[in-house]
Amino acid sequence: MAVSKRVTIVAVFVVSFLLGLPVWWYTTTTYRSPVEFEPILKYNQYRQELQQLKVTNNSNSNNNNNNSIVGQWPSFIDLINRYHQPNHDNVVKTATEYCLSFTLLNADPSSIIPKWQFQELYNANLKQFVDQISVIANFTIQSKVSHYATLLKSPIYDKESNSYYIPSGSLSEYINPNEWQLDSTSTNQPTLNFIVYIPPPSQSPLYIGKPGSPSSSKSNAFSIPQYGGVVIHNVNHQSAADATSTVTGSSSTTTDLTNELQEAILTFRYQLQDLFGISRKKEQSQQQNNNNKSTITKNQLNKLILRSLADNVNVTIDTLTSLSSLLDSLPNMLVLDNIKEKVDLAIERINATHTAFAKGDFYAALAASKVAFNAAEEAFFDENMLSQLYFPDEHKYAVYTPLFVPVCFPIIAGVFQEFKHYRLKKSQKKTK
Repeated sequence: MAVSKRVTIVAVFVVSFLLGLPVWWYTTTTYRSPVEFEPILKYNQYRQELQQLKVTNNSNSNNNNNNSIVGQWPSFIDLINRYHQPNHDNVVKTATEYCLSFTLLNADPSSIIPKWQFQELYNANLKQFVDQISVIANFTIQSKVSHYATLLKSPIYDKESNSYYIPSGSLSEYINPNEWQLDSTSTNQPTLNFIVYIPPPSQSPLYIGKPGSPSSSKSNAFSIPQYGGVVIHNVNHQSAADATSTVTGSSSTTTDLTNELQEAILTFRYQLQDLFGISRKKEQSQQQNNNNKSTITKNQLNKLILRSLADNVNVTIDTLTSLSSLLDSLPNMLVLDNIKEKVDLAIERINATHTAFAKGDFYAALAASKVAFNAAEEAFFDENMLSQLYFPDEHKYAVYTPLFVPVCFPIIAGVFQEFKHYRLKKSQKKTK
């Protein structure tokens, strides 16, 4: 009876193990939707081959390879070769949405409280231009008036002109917009900041350049690559103090600077043009003939569309290639069906982009590339995947060890006890 009981216990353990192992395996296996990255990997290979051909393009064999590649995907090769600018440090990063934040920044509200009719300024100097470039992305416009902003260090004083100067080659030593804490509406969109800075009376008038030559920076403005731009606007603090619109109970005055800031807003328009890589040198004469400072030429717009199209395609391919490498390196990462759907959508829209591009329909190609860009970004930054990037195998051991170690010790002890009992009974049989 005892033997049968032991056999029963052992059988229960064996059956439990045999049944429990596949159940445990099934319940702990990470679901991975079958995402197809092969087209993207091929596209990426084409780009690498093209870059190699640019370096070694003199031999006949390389020319034959070039014909092979062009035959496989002609519009892609043409697009990348002519319009993509991967290392342009001044131009803003590719996106399908941007936030344009305009700030009237007053250093000393005790001397003047400025105000502006921003909508009026925007409509007169920026709206037409923003409407034109809205074909490449959606733009959100913000405006505000802020106070209390100081320079990182005191500007240079020039006695002859009774003015203050910031050396044009040392702007970063005096002005750091990040220190001004320009609070803007919380958004995931890339934000471009354009700031009108009003210096305090103790540092006015303030110019950019060398003492004695204020004309070295006619607009008194400068651009910040991939960030925005700053315009220093000097006000007549004495005239403001004599203004009739005095705030009750305060020595400060409220001064409307709308008319004075027309040129500053127009400067922002040119800075914004530079941030999007729209050349101004070649088209300057054409703009003068058109007598319209608020718009760009058709040629400029077409170049912007093609460059944005190329950037969208390249970033999409880079993102999906990185996603493929990430999933290969983390085999236990959860990949839901929505990731597969987004990847498939991105690939399908890339193909649609190049179909439209080959037909010369640049607007349709751009629209398709924007969808591909967004789909790739959403797939890569999916919250279900990001959470697992910070859960390595060491964390799994830390989770499973407290659960299995207390169970394993009694089982191991029981196995040893049964093994000793078996040897003892075997030795007793031999002695008999």
